Amino acid sequence: MSISTDASIFEIEPKEVIFPTDRSDLVETIRNLLRKKQHFTMRAGGTSIGGQAIGDGVLIDISKHLTNIVSFSEKDREVVVEPGVIQDDLNDYLRPYNLKFAPDTSTSNRAMIGGMIGNNSCGAYSVYYGTTREHVKSVEVLLSDGGLVVFKELDELELKQKLQLKSLEGEIYRFVVNTLNQNKAEILNSFPDESLIRRNTGYAIDELIRKHQPFNVNGKNFNLAPLVCGSEGTLGVIIKATLNLVELPKYKSLVVAQFESEEQALMIVRKLMQFKPAAVEFIDKPTLEVSKNNAQQNSNRVWIKGNPDAVLVIEFFSNSKKDLDLTVIKCQQWLKSKKAYDYSEIDSKDHKKVWGIRKAGLGLLMGVPGPRKALAVIEDAAIPLKYLYQYYKEVKEVVKSYNVTAVYYGHASVGLIHIRPELDLSIKKDKEIMSSIAHDVSMLVKKYRGSLSGEHGDGRIRAPYIKDQLGLKVYQLLVDLKATFDPNNLLNPNVIIGNNPITKDLRPVAQPNINITTGFDWSDEVSFFSATEKCNGVGVCRQSPGRGVMCPSYKATRNENFSTRGRANLLRKALSSNNPLKELSNAELKEALDLCLGCKACKTECPASVDMAKLKSEYLYQTQKQQDQLELWRIKHLGNILKFGSKAPGLFNLIQNSTIVKKVSKLEGDLPQLQNTTLSKWWKHNKPIGNKHEVTVWVLCDIYTEYYDTQVGKDLLSFLKSCKVNIQLINLDTSMIALISKGLLNEAKQALNRYYTKLSNISKQDLIVGIDPSEALIWRDDAKCLVEKTLQVNLLEELVVKLNKSNLLPKLKPINKKVYVHLHCHQKSLVGGQVTIDALSLIPKIKVEILNTGCCGMAGDFGYKNQKFANAIKNQSFNIKYIESLDGNMIARTGFSCAGVIKKTKSKEVVSLFSLYGDDATNFSN
Repeated sequence: MSISTDASIFEIEPKEVIFPTDRSDLVETIRNLLRKKQHFTMRAGGTSIGGQAIGDGVLIDISKHLTNIVSFSEKDREVVVEPGVIQDDLNDYLRPYNLKFAPDTSTSNRAMIGGMIGNNSCGAYSVYYGTTREHVKSVEVLLSDGGLVVFKELDELELKQKLQLKSLEGEIYRFVVNTLNQNKAEILNSFPDESLIRRNTGYAIDELIRKHQPFNVNGKNFNLAPLVCGSEGTLGVIIKATLNLVELPKYKSLVVAQFESEEQALMIVRKLMQFKPAAVEFIDKPTLEVSKNNAQQNSNRVWIKGNPDAVLVIEFFSNSKKDLDLTVIKCQQWLKSKKAYDYSEIDSKDHKKVWGIRKAGLGLLMGVPGPRKALAVIEDAAIPLKYLYQYYKEVKEVVKSYNVTAVYYGHASVGLIHIRPELDLSIKKDKEIMSSIAHDVSMLVKKYRGSLSGEHGDGRIRAPYIKDQLGLKVYQLLVDLKATFDPNNLLNPNVIIGNNPITKDLRPVAQPNINITTGFDWSDEVSFFSATEKCNGVGVCRQSPGRGVMCPSYKATRNENFSTRGRANLLRKALSSNNPLKELSNAELKEALDLCLGCKACKTECPASVDMAKLKSEYLYQTQKQQDQLELWRIKHLGNILKFGSKAPGLFNLIQNSTIVKKVSKLEGDLPQLQNTTLSKWWKHNKPIGNKHEVTVWVLCDIYTEYYDTQVGKDLLSFLKSCKVNIQLINLDTSMIALISKGLLNEAKQALNRYYTKLSNISKQDLIVGIDPSEALIWRDDAKCLVEKTLQVNLLEELVVKLNKSNLLPKLKPINKKVYVHLHCHQKSLVGGQVTIDALSLIPKIKVEILNTGCCGMAGDFGYKNQKFANAIKNQSFNIKYIESLDGNMIARTGFSCAGVIKKTKSKEVVSLFSLYGDDATNFSN
């Protein structure tokens, strides 16, 4: 079951998983479990790094349904939300009011408010805004006796009334008030230094004394909501929360200081704070280096100058542009004096690129192939700034003493550097080293009165060390607090309060016992198994519709098994079993992979670059005998079938849409129609005679363009006729993308070798262009893992840019319109939209915008085999309403699969991208 992991090093199989459908169902579900004395764990986005979102009891997942914004008051600057609301979704809702929920975590596009409260999440701007705790006004909580209570600010009279209650709520107030009054000095002396903004060690009873002391001078301000923040689901169940909001900063500036050593960067942090930055983030060389391995993050590296060992990302907020500019100049001058070799102010259009690499850091580090990973063990300690550099040096010495390397990044402004030792937990020795390092660093944290957890929570990973951190007496107060709230220990047991060693319940990382002969060459990722194990649970695949392309089936269902993380976990479990080939055929895994559309977005958008489309193809190759053999026969011979059908296209179209054929082939809906003539027949009568030019463009005609989407091919060939190039049309006899996506990898290898023979006479100056994006891009993607040969097959836009650079383009006719472009998923994922903008911008007067659309739901024959499911994907990921709102402008599409879906929208003018360069040479003049 894929939900047995989060983003931690642990794995625990739950007894059962329940998805409450609404508030009432959530309350009743919890009460039933309490009556049965069944322990349980609450789970939101499942991105916890300390192991607090998993457990061996019942797991209650609120991420699917409890996602409502209950109410909002612009006047009071507050919002009431259910626990499953995603942080970025909430802030998108608030943006028109110039408001936001202040904490900004690196997981903001999938982190949920319930989890943020549970962990007391912070984010990059905590030095400016504080933690989640400072922005939670009240929480409605279900207690362990089944009672619903609201923890909010109380005046003196209200507190006295609470203390008189005969219920569990009254016991809680009496215990907390008495504990604080009787142990004030002991608590304050034992807890982390007050200067730390991030203090998540144990329960926040020190915070209550410092900011919410009962019966204080003005008789107000006692609030147990801050105690719930950071309690990780161990004290009560959050039903809803009232949050206070802040105004968006009017002006922002981002400065990146780049250094030749980590020491140079960290030594200046304390004095850097004189400039009152909103954030100071530290990124080390290994994190910067692994960003090269991810296509999306590699494109974000434009701001990196030279080869820094460390950078500080420094952001400033201000309501005055003049004041902001002055601060930036002063800061830059100071950075220069502190040996930063670059201290550029980053152009606003590149801010997202800087933060993109910073936010992807964890996933990038964990996505390195093989069992040795940069582990979250000691990564969350916050240290008073005056001791930060000394602590950093001593931790480096500890790590070095075990002959281990580590990576370093994090929130330097608040004394929190995420330090991750690189260990292989398949080795007993490394498990022992992990425990030793955790113990040694715990002692260092205590030495400097730091907080063992700054933002990720204690969970299971830090629970064994809290007693040493706080001392026996204060630790016992926490134990008693937990027992008062939860006398039967039913709420997320062994989290925060627990003595299990950190080597218990580790996620298995051992390689499979049985070697499997694979269809793909997986050596670049070590092995098939290692490719599945790259998934580290950070959950980018769980982001909402409208945010990237990845996991359209998850977006449509919110089913964890249909996310990249869920599928990778299921595959990993099957491959690490005693009988991998048998387990690969289990029903849960089959359903999860059957509904993967192979969009390729995970290869780019997942920080760990988990390529689920490729993994699915290998899975299908391994389980070929269990697949639908008639379906596989159809895919193997699809080229011949269409060639035969093209002899009588009208009859073929009639037969293929007949009820009997559809039933046998398990296809639904109106199937695409064969055209009256094929592209190659048309070209035979329209191609130019002779070779007049130095450069030849070889056009790879896929079977979909040859028989179905012939007008696209005509547009391309007509355009090329007006260019200063020779043209060679190469007909491909089968669909490479269909063969590979169905796991027919041997057949794909044979086809590739045939095509390489056809293309063996290509000269160095020649260019190759594909027509359908999925068929063109397969040559630079999966084909490289099937055969050793390589060819650079261009998309149309890439070809146009290259022809322009070589002065081979004709004069293009102006298009005085705005053109919205929908990119095929593979094109958006593997190439991106910039080259499309560059190519279309060569057309005079045109205005171009890439649509923020995801998968259309078709994915070859997927939409015809799963029509209802495909429609759900189309309506969410593809965003039909958004496309139709653009009516009146031109919409250009790439990809055969997408064509039918876009044409069925209410948009008036839908064209292929190829037609923009000319229809029978009418769009340009020589």
